[in-house]
Amino acid sequence: MKFTTEDTLEAVRWINEQFDCNGRFPACCTLSESTNYGITLQHVKAYKDWSKTPSTSDAVNSWVSSWLSSDEIDQLRGRCKKADLTVIQRSWVKLRNC
Repeated sequence: MKFTTEDTLEAVRWINEQFDCNGRFPACCTLSESTNYGITLQHVKAYKDWSKTPSTSDAVNSWVSSWLSSDEIDQLRGRCKKADLTVIQRSWVKLRNC
């Protein structure tokens, strides 16, 4: 998935939220399906790599392609589309009120 400049902020928010709330994120770092919060060395590497990633669309694209599974990319894509729709709806409401 290639992020546009507009999508990058929402992608950064989603990834930060996943690191904060999801012990299985990224999925490629999980030991097994039954492990809920098994932190592995791969989790630490993924987090360190994310922490060093600048918030530019190219850097976020690179990190996503390196660390996320196709399911996680689909979830992220859905989140970005939802955020885009919210912005469009707000713009439309502003135009109607003018």
